[in-house]
Amino acid sequence: MEYSLIRRMAAELAGTTLLCGFGIGAAVAVSAAKTGGPGLLMVALAHGLALAVAIYAFGSVSGAHCNPTVTIALASRGRFPWREVPGYIVAQIAGGLLGASLVYASYGGTAIDAGLGATTYSGNFGHALVAEALGAAILVTAVFALAVSPTAPKGVFGFGIGLALATQIMAFGPASGASVNFARTFGPDAVLSLAGGTVAWGQLLVYLIAPIAGGLIAALVADRVGSAATVEEPEVFPAPMV
Repeated sequence: MEYSLIRRMAAELAGTTLLCGFGIGAAVAVSAAKTGGPGLLMVALAHGLALAVAIYAFGSVSGAHCNPTVTIALASRGRFPWREVPGYIVAQIAGGLLGASLVYASYGGTAIDAGLGATTYSGNFGHALVAEALGAAILVTAVFALAVSPTAPKGVFGFGIGLALATQIMAFGPASGASVNFARTFGPDAVLSLAGGTVAWGQLLVYLIAPIAGGLIAALVADRVGSAATVEEPEVFPAPMV
């Protein structure tokens, strides 16, 4: 079934809000509870499960990209129309802002003290750049393998892609926050700034450039040598998920 762009943008807004809201909420909860090491697992699982729910809830409408990295990667391989990319990205960024706002509304000052789950890096710029690119590559590879490829097993794409997101958070969270999603980074930063918190605006470029670069490379590899390469005529995402 073909849905209007407005309805698909609304689905992206809802899905990204769900992903960012619960992911950011988990990060704030971990910080507030001071759970230490196990907290990274909790944040990773919260993001992964929230993304899985968003995919199953809204995937048949918009594809549930919930991430500019995924949208651009799909468009780069002809799996999504470029003319609709701006609308999707606007909806995704709005979802990141709404998700962060809902967490702030739930926790108030505690969320601000916890940095509102903002993704930052404290180490080397180059290390953060590579970590974000690698994390995005894992996520986009999962999208192509589980949602785009016609040989993908049916019904597991939501959990599989969510697991990929959770895996890269567990691997690269300490290096860069493992955002791989500009909407996920910009939402908390903007709300934190408006609420009077401290924001590392100088780091924002890493979360804009690195995930897109990693996603584009992964999309190229998946489309040329992976299972998605078996498609003779590329289909427009989210057709394979319906």
